[in-house]
Parts: sequence; C-alpha cells; structure tokens
Amino acid sequence: MALKIIDTCVNCYACEPLCPSKAIYKAEAYFLINPKKCTECVGDFDVPQCASICPIEGAILDSAGIAINPPGSLTGIPPEKMAEAMAELQAH
Repeated sequence: MALKIIDTCVNCYACEPLCPSKAIYKAEAYFLINPKKCTECVGDFDVPQCASICPIEGAILDSAGIAINPPGSLTGIPPEKMAEAMAELQAH
C-alpha cells in the first residue's frame, strides 16, 4: 500500500507537512513518497491527506496507478466539458 506523486507535481510543498507517516520527501527537483512508510493515511484520516491538499489534479496516484484527485475533482468541471471549452478557446 503506497501512493505515488508523479511528474505533474509543481513542488508547492503543501503535501509534505500533512503526511502523518512522514513518507513524503523532497528528492532533487521533485517530491517522492517512500512506499515503506506510506499508509495511505489508513487509521489516521478518511482520505489521503496529500491528495486532499494537492492543487494539481491527477498528480497523486494510488497503488493501482489511478489518480486520487482525478481531472475535474478540484474544479468540478467534467474532463469532457473542460476539453470542449479548451478546444473552443484555442479555435478563437
């Protein structure tokens, strides 16, 4: 059981101090999660704290490789609607 921060992370440092197991650390130019320490906040919180604070949709994956905070989770805009709006903006 471990979460993973992917390269879309913008290094905002929001997640690191919230991790109850101290599994998140800065490595060179990006953050990583130590899989031996990560508990996915089970027993501490109902949801992983790193994903609850992360401002980048899709930057944190669960152990199955699925985004915990998927596209649309922060904005409330379904991904297909966002794609339509972006295409319309780019067309003008």
